[in-house]
Amino acid sequence: MTASRTITLDGDLIADGRALRDAFGCFTTGVTVVTTCAADGRQAGFTVNAFSSVSLDPPLALVCVDLGASSLPVLDQAGKFAVNVLHADQEDIARRFTQKAVDRFEGLACETWDQGVPIIPGCMANFEMETVQAIDAGDHRIFIGRILKVRFDPDHEPLVYLRGRFRRVHTD
Repeated sequence: MTASRTITLDGDLIADGRALRDAFGCFTTGVTVVTTCAADGRQAGFTVNAFSSVSLDPPLALVCVDLGASSLPVLDQAGKFAVNVLHADQEDIARRFTQKAVDRFEGLACETWDQGVPIIPGCMANFEMETVQAIDAGDHRIFIGRILKVRFDPDHEPLVYLRGRFRRVHTD
């Protein structure tokens, strides 16, 4: 077992980045796929673990997207998106939406709701949102969305991410 480490960040991008990844990796997160649709109908989506509730009144949530993400321009222009919260049996979907240069939606029968964005069926939860604010922060863009529609099925075991790996949490 590795002993606890304390590291002062000193501006070394490689060393600081590794230390931050290791430290953030100690925080268990849920796994989601963010989906959206361009004006021309082209679908875009990517796996995200930086998802959080912001407010119940009004109903707001946020996702953080790397500024280098290939789907970022579509998300910027669409003004609407869905967050699909994956369960433990959907690890293959999480992996699919991290792949480069492939049609991530191929063979995936998505639904559409009022905003026309792809909704992945069978998830623990789906949130359909419209973007109310986008804020650049460091190497990410934070999208705050107003939740317009939600579906949830808590009878699944969640898919989580911890220390660089997908994990399972056994729930009662």
